Amino acid sequence: MGTLTQPPDDTRGALISDHPHPRPFLRRITALLAALGLAGDILGVAGLLVLGVGYRLPLLPVMALFLATLLAPLLLLTVLHPRVTVYERRLWIKPLLWPGCWIAWDGIARMADHTLIRRGKTKEHEKEHFGQLIVVDQGLPPIFLVVGIMAGLGWVRAFGISTHSHMDYNALRSAIQKHKPWT
Repeated sequence: MGTLTQPPDDTRGALISDHPHPRPFLRRITALLAALGLAGDILGVAGLLVLGVGYRLPLLPVMALFLATLLAPLLLLTVLHPRVTVYERRLWIKPLLWPGCWIAWDGIARMADHTLIRRGKTKEHEKEHFGQLIVVDQGLPPIFLVVGIMAGLGWVRAFGISTHSHMDYNALRSAIQKHKPWT
């Protein structure tokens, strides 16, 4: 959270809690691999298109289309579970690769069950996995549309919170519900 991107204290309010990824090293490695995957995918699509047009091979642009569809899950990975910092009047979210953004409490539309994670316990020694999707009307960049679309929520911008991706998930969920109660 850089000081250049923060609004004044009277706009954001007091810091309530911060919820980073529980394993920061894993998050940095994931960010690096996601960036490399996105770059490779874009270069691969461009290369297939250039070769297809240059050599007049009609199947290469079709292959480029299939390769381009792999961008969706990579983009989803970069925005699905951002770091969330709760302030008195706003949320600060920082996705894996993209710049962070501020969301006012009145910009949050609703909370939905997380459909992009496997919930519950999958192994005996594992803790239970729960999560929520936060649908936002105002404040999120268009890249977050990929979460809403792939989660089956429609053409809405959203981000997820879960027990495996945020430290102190219960406090985060409670803070969001406290500031934005749903019926």
